[in-house]
Amino acid sequence: MKLTPRDSDSFLKQPDKQAAAVLLYGPDSGLVRERAKAITKAILGENPDPFNKSELTGEQVKSDPAILRDELGAFSLMGGRRLVNIRDAGDKISPIVASAFEGMQTTTYLIIEAGELDARSSLRLLFERENNFAALACYQDDAKDLPDLIRRTLANFGLRANNDAVNYLANNLGNDRGVTQSELGKIAIYMGEDKEVTLEIAMLLTGNNASDSIDDLCEATASGNAAEAYKLLARLLGENIQPVVIIRSLMRYFQRLDITHAHIKAGSNIESAVAMLRPPLFFKAQPIFKRIISKTSPKLTARCLDILLGGEKDLKSSLLAPNLLISRIVEQIAGMCRG
Repeated sequence: MKLTPRDSDSFLKQPDKQAAAVLLYGPDSGLVRERAKAITKAILGENPDPFNKSELTGEQVKSDPAILRDELGAFSLMGGRRLVNIRDAGDKISPIVASAFEGMQTTTYLIIEAGELDARSSLRLLFERENNFAALACYQDDAKDLPDLIRRTLANFGLRANNDAVNYLANNLGNDRGVTQSELGKIAIYMGEDKEVTLEIAMLLTGNNASDSIDDLCEATASGNAAEAYKLLARLLGENIQPVVIIRSLMRYFQRLDITHAHIKAGSNIESAVAMLRPPLFFKAQPIFKRIISKTSPKLTARCLDILLGGEKDLKSSLLAPNLLISRIVEQIAGMCRG
């Protein structure tokens, strides 16, 4: 079954009502992942049991064809539905997928993620021709669609943006859905309680890699790497990034550390605790974030937050030079986190 772009919204809400398996393919890898997550949520629920989901690669399936049928036929140990997700798939697994479903009675849902496939692709043809399979193309967002996407995504974070900010973001984020979502997620983190994304904020957080440098500063400070933190801070101040933006970014980073510690204290493991963060933590930032969690404590992060909160108040009222004040705060917290 070949799905059109018009069909995508209704399909993503109830994918299993229309097909037992879906192929997501196309040049926009970010949109492929976004739709895979939406389908997973529709099938398994908001907080699924990790044992009910199996992750495979196309290479694994090609090397061991029996693994797919075994996974499709497996039962959930804790009850509920299961889902199999195959990433980086290609035409070489087409006969394996077709064979795995022959005579198979299963409630396990199958998602296959692939890159761009032409009209002659055997995998694409399999999913377009079979009534119980669905193929959904994931193409990059058109320029005319980007402003609406940006507004919807920001609205999901409880934010709004004026036209100048939206137009700037549309012209600078590109048309890969994953990049767009990631950058807007960063903006949401930095905004905190502020709800209006202005052109100035959009330019600050997406231009000249400023947001990446602020992320690096937060990681270096929380890791206790004072020398690296001081170097990054000097660069940001040299680019005229305001100290109040820096200290708020540090506060939001330590708040996320504090929230993660609270989930762990409540009984979650570190993987689940990090996965519960909203907005989600960018996958490339997860390894160092987990290392920081493992070497810090709830008491330490609370002390750091107290210092940062007091520092924000001092930035607004103190006669001390803002650059000197933020430098002292970063140095103090990095020293505390070094242990």
